[in-house]
Amino acid sequence: MNNTQYEIKERSATDVTVQVTLDAETVKNAIDAVYRRYSKETQIPGFRKGRVPRAYLNSRFGVKLFTEEAEKDMEEEHLQKALADLDLHPVTTPEVKDVSFDSDGPFAFTASFSVLPDVELPEYRGIELKVKPLEGVTEEEMNGTLEEIQRRFATLAPKESDTIEDGDIAHVKEGEKEWDMRVDSENQVTGKMIGHKKGETADLEIARDEGDPLHVTLEVVEINQVVLPEINDDLAKDASFDSLDALKADIDEKIAASKSEHRIERIKGDLLDHIVSQLDLPLPEKMVEEMAAEDLEHFKKNLEHPEAPMPFEEYLSEREKSEDELLAEFREGVTQRLQRELVMAKLIEAESISISDEELEKIATEEAQENGEDPIRFIARLKANEQWDAYHTEKTNARIFDLLYENAKLIEESE
Repeated sequence: MNNTQYEIKERSATDVTVQVTLDAETVKNAIDAVYRRYSKETQIPGFRKGRVPRAYLNSRFGVKLFTEEAEKDMEEEHLQKALADLDLHPVTTPEVKDVSFDSDGPFAFTASFSVLPDVELPEYRGIELKVKPLEGVTEEEMNGTLEEIQRRFATLAPKESDTIEDGDIAHVKEGEKEWDMRVDSENQVTGKMIGHKKGETADLEIARDEGDPLHVTLEVVEINQVVLPEINDDLAKDASFDSLDALKADIDEKIAASKSEHRIERIKGDLLDHIVSQLDLPLPEKMVEEMAAEDLEHFKKNLEHPEAPMPFEEYLSEREKSEDELLAEFREGVTQRLQRELVMAKLIEAESISISDEELEKIATEEAQENGEDPIRFIARLKANEQWDAYHTEKTNARIFDLLYENAKLIEESE
């Protein structure tokens, strides 16, 4: 008779200890299995594989080897069975302890680990939420877009002055190579060309992250200036509009649509945060600490990249923070992210939302077509870059956000 028992000995919101107890027969079978494995794998002159006597194995390897391997096998096998039987999902590595083992049985041990807390959702349909009114298109936004279009249709013209200034396009030559260079006072290389004249030779010393500075000699062949067209009907026609008023109307419509879309996305996020704020969701400290440390390490490595805006130490100095204080910020971010994910997962479960691969491919096809992209290539790229699962999660979450938004009672605050 099998008296294998799995039970929860202790449980809090984030920590669980289970006890596994195996009867003498189970222990005997586990030990026998180890002997059979060694008998099949061990090559001993005079014995066929699988026929090596147990006594010989004991004399060669020692009884302790077989009992220890049996113990390890039972722990691995029955801990997994216990987790499945008790419907537990560890988020930290289980720590086995309190082992009681006798080769004649029984065998017992406990395993402690962290779990994510259970989520009991509050009423999430019809959430009342105060929201800011939709902002109109500002003059600054309109002018900024017009200036972008103006730069798009800019032309180059020979400069009357023979001296390079910020923003000029200098045609330079080094040996047999020639190219155009846009001079930018904030660029450590091109900024050094300011003040040089047409026909002159510029000797530049360029600092490098590693090794000695790089020396280059550039001959200034030509200096051109960027000529911006006037913002008028002619510019609008170049941009495929009948008039400047028609261009402005199109800009206004697109900026307004973008603002409305971003506002809706913010509200959806606020609705989810509203649900989170109503719950007590403690998280396993060890898990949060490990994730925060990983995020911080990833951030530091990004700042080690040659194109990073500044090194890590300079970043800390500018923000007037210590590394421990920054780690605390990452810890807070991890906590918020995990809590949102927990609530989102529970909402998906409560609404029985699922998207099959076939449906997801249909969604991806429609999205690709809307963006003027080949659907087959779009889907293939997602799968090749291992982004298909993330895409699935994104579209599943979108349905929850839509549900929250469509059922919310939004109260617009007065300005």
